[in-house]
Amino acid sequence: MTSNSSGASVVQRFYQLLNDKNIDAWGDLWHQSAQIVVLYPAEGFPSLIDGKEAIVAGFRDLIGIYESFQATLTGLYPAADSDAVCVEYSARAVLVDGGEYTNDNIAVFRFEGELIREYRDYFDPRRFQVVVDALAARG
Repeated sequence: MTSNSSGASVVQRFYQLLNDKNIDAWGDLWHQSAQIVVLYPAEGFPSLIDGKEAIVAGFRDLIGIYESFQATLTGLYPAADSDAVCVEYSARAVLVDGGEYTNDNIAVFRFEGELIREYRDYFDPRRFQVVVDALAARG
């Protein structure tokens, strides 16, 4: 179990590295057998991404369709006596094809040691569809 303060620090770094589009350093935050769980995925997007390698490869593709990306943390809630950190954040991106993506999300991080073991992201899949469509168009 990670401490509340170290988990919160990892989460803050997670979003800063995404904002910087630094997927190499961002990938170092993940446990080898980590999972991303999306309970309400957009059409054509997986509900589970399993393993660090698949997560990093998927986000490398994802970040590649963004001209710019900005995640703004609006709430950070480390759970007492737990390895969980819950966040609220707003996402805003301009796609390389000129489209725009915005959404308000809630995410729950679980840790093993100092590494992210599980990430659950809750967002409006109808709004995320523009991103999934841009990924599909890119091939």
